[in-house]
Amino acid sequence: MKGFERGIYLLPNLMTTAALFAGFYAVIAGIQGQFEQGAVAILIAMVFDGLDGRIARMTNSSSAFGAEYDSLADMISFGLAPAILIFQWALMDFGKLGWLVAFIYTAAAALRLARFNTQVGVADKRYFQGLPSPAAAALLAGLIWVVESNQIDLAIIPLVALVLTVFSGLMMVSNTRFSSFKELNLKDKVPFVTLLVVVLVFVVITIKPAMILFVIFLSYAVSGPIITLMTLKKTRAARKAHKSDESQPVEKVEEALSAEENVPEACAEPSTNDNDSTKEKY
Repeated sequence: MKGFERGIYLLPNLMTTAALFAGFYAVIAGIQGQFEQGAVAILIAMVFDGLDGRIARMTNSSSAFGAEYDSLADMISFGLAPAILIFQWALMDFGKLGWLVAFIYTAAAALRLARFNTQVGVADKRYFQGLPSPAAAALLAGLIWVVESNQIDLAIIPLVALVLTVFSGLMMVSNTRFSSFKELNLKDKVPFVTLLVVVLVFVVITIKPAMILFVIFLSYAVSGPIITLMTLKKTRAARKAHKSDESQPVEKVEEALSAEENVPEACAEPSTNDNDSTKEKY
């Protein structure tokens, strides 16, 4: 049995601690009624969560401790914090249904993280199975940020929050495939135009950050079912083509047999006529 390794890698675990701190602050902000600050804190936690894994891979400082610590921090920042924040913001008006929906989201985040930890090294790295918990948390935080920053006061907002919370929870535990973007290699050289595009993206987001980021998160959440449906459609088409290819040789054999059966018995008739003519001569 391998003993506990003394010492930890500082840089990636520092990023994880920053994500945990932001998630904890989101919980405090939600309890105190500072919903916009709590939503922004969850998005900041999402940034730090994305950095810790990439820094660990780029600096070759990955460890079992870091993986477990990251998973526990994700549970706080993207499982518990969004649920408390959305409950305090909109779901409290629904009474028991509200906190049950918030619990469904929290439980779904825990199940999503547990499934992810058990599939490390087995699942296809190009896709996530189920909506990632940071993306689900960003979807709820984006909604709160949009409404609070633009001071939108509509009676339908609590219902939208309820539906979006249920949708996020179900997507996390579903088998829907979402792109992981892990095939992007940030260490390789890119054309100069790529840097210009990145700058333009930042400029566009700066114009209306809350609205644009929420649209991006919502588009990503919807892209999963679309990718899954397209994959299923291609798989079914491939199966039909495979079955048709297998049935073609059988059909050809049947056609050949039927053709042989329909050949006229022309070979037997001349012999009969020869016998008849012989009888007439005699």
